[in-house]
Amino acid sequence: MRLRTHVIFSMGLITLAESALRISNVVLLLGSSLVLSYLINFLIDVLGHEEKNGFTRRTPRTHTMGRSFTLGLIISILTAMFLYYMSPIGIYKALIIALMGPVTGWSHMLLDALTENGIYVKRKGKWTRFALAHFKYNNSALNWLFIVIGVMLIIKSLF
Repeated sequence: MRLRTHVIFSMGLITLAESALRISNVVLLLGSSLVLSYLINFLIDVLGHEEKNGFTRRTPRTHTMGRSFTLGLIISILTAMFLYYMSPIGIYKALIIALMGPVTGWSHMLLDALTENGIYVKRKGKWTRFALAHFKYNNSALNWLFIVIGVMLIIKSLF
């Protein structure tokens, strides 16, 4: 999927989860979800893609369930600590924000698993690709579908 699709879809999931866990401050809700969603999805793609023979391809560096979880958790803990020490959000809200990183990492894997190149899973000690479907990463209909779902989740979490 495209980066914007990952960001908007993850942002929708995060805002919905944060609002369900009682973060009602709209600025904190949208701000933290935007920062986490963009940083984590961007880093998963930057660190986990390599160019070879003029083509960009995914690598198991970040496109696995475990590594996307870990990267998301590290970024969200750092973000939560920054917000906790720089603004009066309290430990409960900081903890909720810290837990949103793995959600973002796994949502990235879900969307990438729908594409033809999929994600990586370990089978018999080797990294192999796994795909739920085989859509092109730039399939307009699929990208727009998940963008609309993300926007609807954001709207749902605000009202």
